[in-house]
Amino acid sequence: MSPMIAIFTKEILENIRSYRFMILSALLAALMFISILVSYGDYQLRRENYDVLKPQQPNPEKIIIPPTPLSVFVKGIDTNLGRLLQFSALGIDVQLSQQSVNRLFTLFTVPDMLFVIKVMLSLMALLFAFDAISGEKEQGTLKLLLAGGAGRFNLLFGKLFGRFVLVFVPFSILFLVAVAVVSLLPDVQTDRQYWLKLGVIVVSSGVYCLSFTALGILVSTLVHRSATSVIVSLAAWTVFVFVIPNLGIAVARDLATVPPGERVEMQGRLAAIQAIFERIKKEKSGPDKGIGTEMVNQIWGAQREIFESYRPALDGQMRLTRSIVLASPAGALTFLMTDVAGTGFLEDQRLKDAVMLHVKLNFGKYMHMEPGEPGSFTYTRTSFGDVFLLSALTDSLVIVAFALFCIGLATARFAVYDPR
Repeated sequence: MSPMIAIFTKEILENIRSYRFMILSALLAALMFISILVSYGDYQLRRENYDVLKPQQPNPEKIIIPPTPLSVFVKGIDTNLGRLLQFSALGIDVQLSQQSVNRLFTLFTVPDMLFVIKVMLSLMALLFAFDAISGEKEQGTLKLLLAGGAGRFNLLFGKLFGRFVLVFVPFSILFLVAVAVVSLLPDVQTDRQYWLKLGVIVVSSGVYCLSFTALGILVSTLVHRSATSVIVSLAAWTVFVFVIPNLGIAVARDLATVPPGERVEMQGRLAAIQAIFERIKKEKSGPDKGIGTEMVNQIWGAQREIFESYRPALDGQMRLTRSIVLASPAGALTFLMTDVAGTGFLEDQRLKDAVMLHVKLNFGKYMHMEPGEPGSFTYTRTSFGDVFLLSALTDSLVIVAFALFCIGLATARFAVYDPR
């Protein structure tokens, strides 16, 4: 047996019977169970709302898309994507509130699987890795292992992969069980894209878990006491999981000023009110058959102008936010999983573009200013291939680069680490 395999086996056998492994694994299982249970209930509610709000007969003036089953695992902004859009002479009306839920539930929000992976899985990885080297040194066994011919490279990577397996294998088993159960439920429709995207979620979770295991190993090679290592590890975890993503959003919001969506919708309503007011004034001065058509064109012209000025500013803010947040593997994972699941901002932008194109092509028919019926609106969520080319490749490379960076630094640091 090679020294690396021996170290790997030793790590598994020593830790799998520890209280740390049993307690953390039990907490992970409980959190994943509650997350899936409540997330599926939320998905059912959104699915029921869709069944009620979708037109029973072909109605080109109403657009609504169904929730995706992947939102059970990665909810993202799927609630916003599933809002009902209604067209009229006054513009596009967005139904802001569709769900009738107990307000008490909003006080105790249950995280989705993305949150469990981003927060709990990374924390578990650090808690298993923070004492991998410093703990051996405190016990006096590090110099014995090196003197016995284990070799620094074999020792480091045996511990790295051993601690990684202790965290990721239990998670993978629990996640696959959750996927199997959810996929058998009656409201969940599966296809090739569904399974492919779930596979990507599992693989990206593994790389993300490895990156934080490597971070813990790195910290353990930088200090000589486990107590110091756990404090530094938790500080680094807080920075990468919470500080950088939220700071990136705040900085982008201040640097790229974009009006909130509610204000943009209010501007559209004010434009409609202004057009109606002008029509009333013109009707008082004398009848004119073209007044109604002029009002409609004025309303939709104003809404297009608002959208065309708002969209570039929003895209610029999103690019700035992404560039800052990608400094954190947690931020990259959030963008990656929401885009892959079809519940992220990439899907939101694509849906808005599809709606505006549909309205542009069928505007005259919607307003009965042209003969014929407007075409029906059809929409399919972004395939994994398109997501991969647009954003997922970059997000994946960020997580991989972070893992390789931590492994490389840990290797360099351990090469000169004093085992005494």
